[in-house]
Amino acid sequence: IIRHQGNDGVITAYNESSILTADSNFFSFFGYKLQDGNPQTALMGKNKVVLSFQTAKKIFSNGSAVGEIVLYGEERTPLMVTGVMQKQPQNAHFKVDYLLSILTNPNIERFEWSWIWGRIVTYVKLTPEADVPALEQKLTSSATRYTSATFNRLGTTFDDFVKGNKWEFQLQPVRNIHLYSANIGNRLGPVSDITYVHIFSITGILVLVIAVINFINLSTARGSKRAKEVGVKQVLGATRWSLMTQFQMESLLVVGMAGLLGLIIMEIFRWVMLHLLQIQIPFVLWENGLLIWVLPPFLLTLGFFAGLYPSIYLTAFRPIQVLKDQTSTGLTGANLRNSLVVFQFAMAIMLLASTIVVYQQLQFFLNKDLGFNKDNLLLIDQAEKLGNHLEAFKDELANYPEVKSASISMTIPGRETFEDVFRKESSDVQVPIAMLKVDVDFLKTWELEMNTGRYFEEDRISDHRAVILNETAARLLGWEPHESVGNRIVYTGVDLGPMEVIGVVKDFHYQSLRDNIAPLVMINIDAPLWGSQRVLAVKYHDSNTQSLVSKIEDSWANRVEATPFQFSFFKEEWEHQYRSESQLGNLFGFFTILAMTIAVIGLIGLVSFSVEQRRREISIRKVLGASVTRILSMMNRQYIKLILIGLVLATPIGWWAQQNWLNNFAYHITISPWPFVMAGLGTLVLALTCAGYLSLRAALVNPANVLKEE
Repeated sequence: IIRHQGNDGVITAYNESSILTADSNFFSFFGYKLQDGNPQTALMGKNKVVLSFQTAKKIFSNGSAVGEIVLYGEERTPLMVTGVMQKQPQNAHFKVDYLLSILTNPNIERFEWSWIWGRIVTYVKLTPEADVPALEQKLTSSATRYTSATFNRLGTTFDDFVKGNKWEFQLQPVRNIHLYSANIGNRLGPVSDITYVHIFSITGILVLVIAVINFINLSTARGSKRAKEVGVKQVLGATRWSLMTQFQMESLLVVGMAGLLGLIIMEIFRWVMLHLLQIQIPFVLWENGLLIWVLPPFLLTLGFFAGLYPSIYLTAFRPIQVLKDQTSTGLTGANLRNSLVVFQFAMAIMLLASTIVVYQQLQFFLNKDLGFNKDNLLLIDQAEKLGNHLEAFKDELANYPEVKSASISMTIPGRETFEDVFRKESSDVQVPIAMLKVDVDFLKTWELEMNTGRYFEEDRISDHRAVILNETAARLLGWEPHESVGNRIVYTGVDLGPMEVIGVVKDFHYQSLRDNIAPLVMINIDAPLWGSQRVLAVKYHDSNTQSLVSKIEDSWANRVEATPFQFSFFKEEWEHQYRSESQLGNLFGFFTILAMTIAVIGLIGLVSFSVEQRRREISIRKVLGASVTRILSMMNRQYIKLILIGLVLATPIGWWAQQNWLNNFAYHITISPWPFVMAGLGTLVLALTCAGYLSLRAALVNPANVLKEE
């Protein structure tokens, strides 16, 4: 909590999270610029803070921030503002609102003896000739040498600590962290996954290929219409090269105009994605001057390849055959067009099936039984700010008629876990297990189930040094759940002595469903153990939540001075962690609609041309007694066959791609044939609706009108 006292004496408090401490060389090392202040001295000494541009404006409006004082934390430590940063770039490795001098953090001195304290992130700059693998090996060997004293102080040895685990250092370029750290995380900022970049790059290319196929199909289909033009020009002395140049220029002109129109459409789509999908996509072509250097070569290349086959095909007609009206689009041209139509619809079906699978996986995430009830849970953060009033505040809330129960814990499922090392009392083998400090009402509030033993009881002082394991932790320690009760474990981080296992809770998903259930030890919140953070969870009945929140906020305000009330709903928070899968489904849906639209437009063009070419045939068949239904069947049979072939081709490729994506999750659906069946039927219905309408119009034309024209 950051507080600031204005000139009128009123203290304004802010709940802040983007707070870092840094060495005094931060600005010269990372290249961040100061709008106000001296970068060489801004972070020297204790109790100094540099603010972001937005934060300085929020607290001090348009006044100068440098030299002002803000109060930090519950202790209200006065910090002098020594600088204001310029606006940070959107693609920064990390963003910070409050940058404190590193000596301001008391834990720096407290853990100065420790070589394994994990709250510090170290960055190094390498020389251009540095041998990275050799340096990684050197760092690993140095750690082995220097950490011995730390482990001795913790009552263990380096060899025991790393038994069964790897201890090594890996250097990673900062520019790679955001996209290549999906499995290891980013200590200071958000991470994405390069897999999704590859997925959407391939998808975008496929949509572009479908559009190129449309151009080729329609150009070659109209070949007979332009045959006389080609024949006359050849008779008048035009060479094949000059004709190919003409058709290539036409292709380039079409692609160039489409490129300009595409920039306008892209801006519209960027706005849609920003507001509907909450995805910010900066237009790097404008920002980095790439519009001049990237777009024209891309459009030239695209136009060349799009017009290559049509220009070769259209200039292959012989003048004598053209002028005698003996040209034909030929079997080869028809086969090529059919093959391209198959490819188009195979890609469209694959995208539609992928969209369905992503949606099914997202619904699986949202609806899977987690081992606890995630509904009707209100979370109050920073409950430790209540101090000695916390228990009274919890009891007051539990007595509200709208509330079933309330509990206090160090953290909650879905948030950051705190992992440390434990061992059985009779063993030297140490294993990493996540810790969760909970009170006596946690089991009831979260509706967990016990496998065996009992839960913490309020009147048992001995429970302050007892623990409850989940089933996975019990097995990791070498016990079956029913064998665990009565045994004791030792926490190597603090000398609490052996702690008795009094129960085993059934496994529940306290982490994302992307990961397997990890071992967990639940410790009584009154245990003499580090960790002052508190979250108050309130289980409420289905009622007017707005009224309940107002009552809780009023009670909070009566107990805590100048500390903002901060709450959230667990269900929304839990679902938010699957935002990337939701965005993936939305983007796949967008690309699917785009690909399907382009494919159907191409099909409509081919059907229109086919109808125009077969007007006389259709009329003669009607005169000879063919029904409208028979003519419709004749006209659309080939397209049904082509779409079914596309479905057959799309199924194994799509199945393989989707299974590879699902394998990234510890818990996922099993792909069934239904997404492909639904995608194939949906594509077939859409295509036949559009193509069938054109065929029906042709079939209903009066044959006399057509034959009279002939």
